Amino acid sequence: MKDPYQVLGISPSASDEEVKEAYRALARKYHPDNYSSDNPLADLATEKMQEINEAYDAIKNERIDAKMRAGTNRQNAGTGGAGRTGGDPNDPHYAAYCEARRYLNSRRVSAADGILSRIPENERSAEWHFLKSVVLMHRGWMNDAMRELETACGMDPDNREYQEAKEMFNRSASGYGSTYYNEGAYRRESAGCCDADFCTTLCLANLLCNLCGGCR
Repeated sequence: MKDPYQVLGISPSASDEEVKEAYRALARKYHPDNYSSDNPLADLATEKMQEINEAYDAIKNERIDAKMRAGTNRQNAGTGGAGRTGGDPNDPHYAAYCEARRYLNSRRVSAADGILSRIPENERSAEWHFLKSVVLMHRGWMNDAMRELETACGMDPDNREYQEAKEMFNRSASGYGSTYYNEGAYRRESAGCCDADFCTTLCLANLLCNLCGGCR
């Protein structure tokens, strides 16, 4: 793949807003809907639009990962790394949760969901609800994902990983103008971006999947 910044015609030092503006301008120019099927440039426009989408995707993911690492490092520096992460090794379903985490880490969401669905409802721990929130986020069901994440945080309030995920969810969802949880209610704000739903689903799913590492 070409350098994503070159594809969008911007510098790596460009702000997030400048990245969005560059993407929007190119999308308006090369969107396939602008070209009729008999237009000789239709195929080229489709290829160009795919390249633009991939570049925008790569930049967003790169920046979200960087912010996530920076936030985790700052918190660890301030707390000495206090707070548990991951599930409870004494949980009878710990091995299943570890397997589900490995699937999520490799983006095999359906396989992870299959493991979670086999755990009886009355035996589902905070870890189950956390992992289920990652599955739901990947599928774009933000409200349901946040409810599961709230449940995980309520069942295990000392788990640093769950609390970080909740904070990142709210910050990122708000920044991309999507449905998000705030002050006890779900609401929606418009980002004025033609790809708001795409941004939310992709960025937040990747964010939570990246946070969901192996068992500790």
